[in-house]
Amino acid sequence: MAPMATEGVVRKITFTVDNTYPYPQSSKPVVGVNYAFPGPTIEVNENDTLQIRVINKLPQGTTLHWHGLFQRGTQDMDGAVGATQCPIPPNAEMTYTFKAFPGGTTWYHGHYLDQYADGLVGPLIIHRAYEPSQALYRTERTLIITDWYNDVCRTTLNSWYLSPSNPDAIEPIPDGIAVNGKFSESLFVNANGEKLIRFRIINAAAFSMYTVSIDGLQLKIIELDQTPVKPYTVSSFAINVAQRVSFCVDLNQFNQSIVPSGLAPTKSIYIRITAMADMYPVDIATYIPPYKTPSVLFPTFFNPSYLAYLTFGSSNSLPTYPAHQEGSNPPPPGNISDTNLLDARPFYRTNIPNANHYLKLVVDFYEDSSGIVRAYFNDITYGSNPLNLTSTKKLKKLRSSPNIPLLYQMTQAPNGIDIPPPIITSDSPLPSIQSDKYGHYLIPYGAVVDIYIENRDAGEHPFHLHGYSFWIIATSENPQAENLYAGDYVQRDTVSVPASGWAKLRFVANNPGAWLFHCHIEWHMDAGLLAAFIVGPQQLAAQKFTYVPPPKKFCQ
Repeated sequence: MAPMATEGVVRKITFTVDNTYPYPQSSKPVVGVNYAFPGPTIEVNENDTLQIRVINKLPQGTTLHWHGLFQRGTQDMDGAVGATQCPIPPNAEMTYTFKAFPGGTTWYHGHYLDQYADGLVGPLIIHRAYEPSQALYRTERTLIITDWYNDVCRTTLNSWYLSPSNPDAIEPIPDGIAVNGKFSESLFVNANGEKLIRFRIINAAAFSMYTVSIDGLQLKIIELDQTPVKPYTVSSFAINVAQRVSFCVDLNQFNQSIVPSGLAPTKSIYIRITAMADMYPVDIATYIPPYKTPSVLFPTFFNPSYLAYLTFGSSNSLPTYPAHQEGSNPPPPGNISDTNLLDARPFYRTNIPNANHYLKLVVDFYEDSSGIVRAYFNDITYGSNPLNLTSTKKLKKLRSSPNIPLLYQMTQAPNGIDIPPPIITSDSPLPSIQSDKYGHYLIPYGAVVDIYIENRDAGEHPFHLHGYSFWIIATSENPQAENLYAGDYVQRDTVSVPASGWAKLRFVANNPGAWLFHCHIEWHMDAGLLAAFIVGPQQLAAQKFTYVPPPKKFCQ
């Protein structure tokens, strides 16, 4: 049983979002927070109230999404343009006020115009009143991993990716990897003499999956996304975009035998973060994209191997052994292909109700009538019905637009949203959730929904649900999990769906609002791989939720 929640305090923070130039070798503008990349770490206690004033100094609109937070009662603070708010215009500001819940390791990021791929990211650490694995660590370190592109994503790369000149829909390949804003072989993580360390790993990349390991050490995983799990020992693990993994290490267990005889004992070891090359649609060792801008930082080919240094003391030191010597890399864990780590057990066993509704989502990519390859859920690419912005009528049909949020539309006509009710289909004996053919799915409040994602694409996809976490019942890489762990499934807010495979999820629709469900690869969001779950519009009204329209200039 989880410990009782306690009320927190009010934390006031001011963020300025603007372009910054953190690297003298690069002329690329990075979207930073308070002129830093990544943005400042927010560190609070569970149930604190956050009041975050966001001042936009960019020449275009912006927003911030607080990944993994439920936003119960503050649905308009989710930061999803078109779903819960209009973008913050240039030279304007908005204050986000919400509860820091649930606790755990998460992050904030832009949710508009590819700004998160251009640097608008930062860690958000929410400490629980009681951490179930606290005995395993005495200090913490946070590593936020990002893809680095030499070119600006929101202009150069997006316009190339979504164009007829890219008929194979090749996603822009990163030029490098940055961890805490540092490139390979420049990040030192000092233990300062501590032996028991917790690492919080955040994959804030736009595209890449990674494996993570530390030479000579076993990793005890204690948290997946924001779910505490029973300590689960691996030698390395995979992490997809938007997922988070916390693990503990014990430096007392480090064995100096990995240092070849004749060399001095090492006072530091390598942290290895490796992009999984098989997820890219091209051979990264030879591929040169047509838009390529040479850079002093990364002139030609993407190197998928990133090295950081874990130093035992308080001063920076390099390992005494070669980075690529035989035996310095630990063997992979038993099921490295199971990115979701379904074999890890949740620390707290929860009551998992039986499903009473069903939703099948088929993922596919193909050309539209303009010769541009789009992404589709059930043959619908999101945003294909732009709203006539001159209309101010209360509409029963929901429309996808950055200028009239779905949440606002729900409050205007809670009893008249024109989306078909669930029906019985051949896919399931349960009532199947229907859409309006524009990517909006009306989900009854309180429904227990099984989502079956059929991935017809040859690439792996990380899918994230706003406003909720879900139980991962099974995937095509771990189909036995459904029976093996029945009643004790792990909860996450981002699931990695295998290439040409499937995943089965379950969630309880008890948080009314307009919540996006989307692939977290930035390029796939651009291509339309999103859906909007419209949950309980009548319940939203019954809870007396009031959507306060922002200043008029926000939604012009």
